[in-house]
Amino acid sequence: DHRTRKGRRFPLTTIVLIALAAMLSGANDLMAIYRWGRRLSPKALQALGADAKRRRAPCHATYHYVFQSVSAADLTAALGALVKVDGGLGHVAIDGKRLRGSQHETSPGVHMLHAFSTKLQAAVGSLIVQPDSGECIEAIELLKSLPLDGAVVTGDAAFTTKAIAEAIRERGGSYFLFVKANQPDLRSELERAFGDVS
Repeated sequence: DHRTRKGRRFPLTTIVLIALAAMLSGANDLMAIYRWGRRLSPKALQALGADAKRRRAPCHATYHYVFQSVSAADLTAALGALVKVDGGLGHVAIDGKRLRGSQHETSPGVHMLHAFSTKLQAAVGSLIVQPDSGECIEAIELLKSLPLDGAVVTGDAAFTTKAIAEAIRERGGSYFLFVKANQPDLRSELERAFGDVS
């Protein structure tokens, strides 16, 4: 938390909890989070970790300054560590996409890699992909942060590498990955092992 002790009227956890609860209730920007929080009673604020002397939720500017300084990667890792499901995550699909509206004249846009659990019907992890990366390094990092016991991970041909397969197996998962003609050696080895299945 970058704020000085004098400026911490609300704990960081309280601000994050209010924002998460507001987003689960349909808030989709900081102003909506602020409005949702301001409707909370003092008792509800205390339940979210606020001090008893605080009668109202933080102002709009507090969310802006706090979230501007929070590391997205650290927040994602912290939230991902909370994912614990009886029987595992089930089918986990990994894929990367450029965020809509993030590309403009001076920026190539923000490219994100996500892991989506069909069992939870939610993303269980995400990372920002560096402009000069091909997603593989980030995919390995993302997979190593997930509880994959009993899960089956799927991805397109871009993720069909030995390192990714090993990362999935190390975490206790299985994988189903595609092989295309742009990997001729691997494809010919599979055809030799399994015969012509087309």
